[in-house]
Amino acid sequence: MIEALYGLFDVITPWHWLGLALLLLAVEMLLGTYDLLWISAAAFLTALYAALPLGDLFSGWQAEAIFFALSSLVLLVLGRTVFSGLRGSISDRPLLNQRGKSLVGRTAIAVTDFTGGEGRVKLGDSTWLALADKDLDISAGTEVEIKDVDGTVLKVAV
Repeated sequence: MIEALYGLFDVITPWHWLGLALLLLAVEMLLGTYDLLWISAAAFLTALYAALPLGDLFSGWQAEAIFFALSSLVLLVLGRTVFSGLRGSISDRPLLNQRGKSLVGRTAIAVTDFTGGEGRVKLGDSTWLALADKDLDISAGTEVEIKDVDGTVLKVAV
């Protein structure tokens, strides 16, 4: 049984490694994790390694498997550290779909007196539920600054 498995691995060619690289690349395109990208690159490098005539000591499926494992590990570590900037895209409008976060730092006008640290403020053409420290005395008409947003509730301070 073991001999049959060894015989199966003896027929691995550079084309098998290239096929594995393309398969891993296709799965990476479906998942978008960037981790399989590096393992796919390692399979491609292993295909190149297997195609080179290196002599009996560095050939065979065992040497290719060791090369694949080591290059996968090295590329994965490099991908997670050195090339980690590829994961996050840099946007010129980072708060585009985060309306609440884009409100932080703006000023609003209190439309009700705050009781127990809770009241309503007007920002633009809409009113929002707002929370402030309980010891703050905010009356209607006072200008407040938005410090944070929790869902649809603004956290404000004078």
